[in-house]
Amino acid sequence: MARKKDRLRAAAILAVLLEDAEGEALHISDSRDIGKAWSHDHRRSLSGKRNLLRARTRRSTTR
Repeated sequence: MARKKDRLRAAAILAVLLEDAEGEALHISDSRDIGKAWSHDHRRSLSGKRNLLRARTRRSTTR
């Protein structure tokens, strides 16, 4: 039984790797994209963070 599970696991891993090589299986969806700079800035300001311009120009993280 364990041998059959190992073969199925190997087949599944190989299928994912083959699809990944073609570049069709693993890509981010449009809803996961961060969007334009102004929308990113607006979301940051709504959550109480610094605006995007100040966040990009800081030399180090706030500690």
